[in-house]
Amino acid sequence: MKLPFLFALLMVFAHAKGQKADSIAPLGQEWTLEQCINYAWGHNISVKQAELNRETQKNNYTSSKGSLLPTLNGVASHTYDYGRTIDQFTNTFANTEILSDNFYLSANFTIFGGLQNLNTIKENQTSYEASGYDLQENKNTLALNIASGYLQILLDQELLLEAKNQHEVTQQQVEKTQKLVDAGSLAKGNLYDVQAQEANDEVNEVNAENQLNIAMLGLAQLLDIDSVQLFKIARPEITIPDNPMINNPDLIYSQALTNQPDIKSAELKWESAEKAQSVAAGALYPKLILAATIGTGYSTGDDAVTATINGYVPAGYAGLNSTPDALSIPVWVPNESYSYQLIPLKTQLNENFNKTIGFQLNIPILNGLHSNMAYKNAKLNSLNAFYTYQNTELNLRKNVQQAYVDALGALKKYYATQKSVTSFTEAYNYIRVKFDAGVSTALDYNTAKTNLAKAQSDMLQAKYTYVFKLQVLAYYEGKPLKL
Repeated sequence: MKLPFLFALLMVFAHAKGQKADSIAPLGQEWTLEQCINYAWGHNISVKQAELNRETQKNNYTSSKGSLLPTLNGVASHTYDYGRTIDQFTNTFANTEILSDNFYLSANFTIFGGLQNLNTIKENQTSYEASGYDLQENKNTLALNIASGYLQILLDQELLLEAKNQHEVTQQQVEKTQKLVDAGSLAKGNLYDVQAQEANDEVNEVNAENQLNIAMLGLAQLLDIDSVQLFKIARPEITIPDNPMINNPDLIYSQALTNQPDIKSAELKWESAEKAQSVAAGALYPKLILAATIGTGYSTGDDAVTATINGYVPAGYAGLNSTPDALSIPVWVPNESYSYQLIPLKTQLNENFNKTIGFQLNIPILNGLHSNMAYKNAKLNSLNAFYTYQNTELNLRKNVQQAYVDALGALKKYYATQKSVTSFTEAYNYIRVKFDAGVSTALDYNTAKTNLAKAQSDMLQAKYTYVFKLQVLAYYEGKPLKL
């Protein structure tokens, strides 16, 4: 019979309490349960993925804290303009190639944004804390599987030992029966019956050995160990204390609420969902932003102009008529020539330096109902997270109550099977003596022997079941577990 999955809780909490782990045992030496768990925690891919998720949540948390800082960006551009263009610095037309450089810094700071940044920080903080408990829960789940396989091996080892003992006893009985048949004290049919039982015991031993090999293989594969043949586990001595005391399930439940990672994770995820709701609500409020820029630039079209007067030329006549006559006076204007020289880079950068500062108020009026629907969905997610938290608490209470009832039932069954083993042992010894004396049939002998084997198997299973349930309760109480 396979042990229950949760039996694996046996040693998880001891490690969670910070007990010093044994070093990893090399192949060929015996591995303790704690060594198996520590090895898996360091090599299992699902654990590594949970650790990466925790790092991601940490980065999100750090990033959200940075959202409270102003944004500052530097921009540099280098452009070429061809054909008829307007120089952005001289604001004049140019028909030649213009090379322009722009350099500026821009900064933005959200003065008020519906408290979205603050609530996002709190949301990411709780998500980060929850990921730590998720990692712990992931490790516990892995440890559950490992401990389940480990303890299944312990049970299968005892069942194999019992099967071997039964086989040896039957082999001895075959030899005795053979002598009694040869002496004429028993009919030959009794020998056939005992030999059939011996064959059946051999099958049982082979099956028990196969079950043990399967359990060993399963644990080795769970640990991703290559060499299964060299993998061995240590076998601690497991005893049941006299007059064990089991605490009240309500007390155990109240203690479990403070130390179980799934409870803490569900509570933090509920809190994170509430903050996400506040973030979504912030999108419905106006947003006030302070913006500022400083910049300068350079252009090859920005030229300095120098004028030279080369005499004067007539430009017309001043008087009553615009034609030359006695009443008109000729008008002379300077004959100018111009020379162009590119303004130096340093001069342009200084002269083109500019600063801007302003405020921007964004008022949400109509955005396709996106913000409204996002807020409603966030509110539903928060309610769902609350229900998940409540359900986690309810499941914990059920698990504690079930473990408590199972522990009491397993203890009673263990005591009952102890009495059963004692009774069937006496019955078997009585029948064996009669069979050896030739006054009992092989069928009676085989029946008594089978009943004893079943009683011993039931007692072993009841023993491990009780130990498991007791350790589950201790795990919920937050106590270190020991085999």
